[in-house]
Amino acid sequence: MAAPFRWLRKAFDVGRRNPKALFGAISLMIVVVIAITMAQMFLQVLAQGSMTGLMVVMAVMTAVNWVVMPPLVGGLFRVVDATDRGLPVAASDVFNAYGRGQGGKRLVLVSLVYSLAYVGFAALMLLTPLGQFFREYFAIALATPVGGEPDMAALQTLFSKTSPATFLWLPVVAIVMFTWLHASMLALATAALREVDVATAVVAGALAALRNFLPLLGFMLVFLVAGFFVVLLFAVVLGLLLGLLAMLSPVLVVLVMFPLMLLAMLATYAMLFAFYYHAWRDIFGLADDTQASPGEGTLEV
Repeated sequence: MAAPFRWLRKAFDVGRRNPKALFGAISLMIVVVIAITMAQMFLQVLAQGSMTGLMVVMAVMTAVNWVVMPPLVGGLFRVVDATDRGLPVAASDVFNAYGRGQGGKRLVLVSLVYSLAYVGFAALMLLTPLGQFFREYFAIALATPVGGEPDMAALQTLFSKTSPATFLWLPVVAIVMFTWLHASMLALATAALREVDVATAVVAGALAALRNFLPLLGFMLVFLVAGFFVVLLFAVVLGLLLGLLAMLSPVLVVLVMFPLMLLAMLATYAMLFAFYYHAWRDIFGLADDTQASPGEGTLEV
């Protein structure tokens, strides 16, 4: 049960040996993420007023994410692996998975399998009473004019006719999504750091998440509770700071917020990938395999 806390402790040490390469790689990934987001927002503005156009934009950008992001995720796992083991690595190596024979196709297919599993689960949930509730709820929300009040009578009717037992599906959704997240990250780590086929990576991620379900669940519960209070305290302090800066000049708010947001994103990405990297090494018995190259070693499924 203590294993995830050990992985988190190791994650705090990420980048100590080569911070330039690691945080440079994360910065490059953030640039790509922002570029894709900005492109999507621009296309959505162009398609505004056309539901068909918006659907096309969403479909195209989803396909772009499926193709672009998995090799980047795999590349960052490889950078984390190299920095952790003291191997020579550069920030630009985050793009190495795009090269021929570097596992980019494998990473895309593994991500696609998990994405389709997510879509399939979401489709099944739409057939449940909870899915019916959210369909009606969002229909009311979409019918609300911009800046207007929602139809309170319709909302009251919706809640009154919905059985309390309907919301018992929420823990089921949370548990499935929780398992899916861990499984997909461990599968992508496997696809990035070992020369295995797509099926092996997919199954390895799923089995690793299921076999460590209780430790990961306990960790997430503690993390969410502790994280809530930390975020609350941080928000209060930051709010007071920004309020004081706003009294002096709105420009100061932007000058302070931008580097803080960038630092928060860098730290979040570093901790996230380092956590799953150390989880992957420990789960598959590679925690002490400090000399093996990414393509070597054994992987038991």
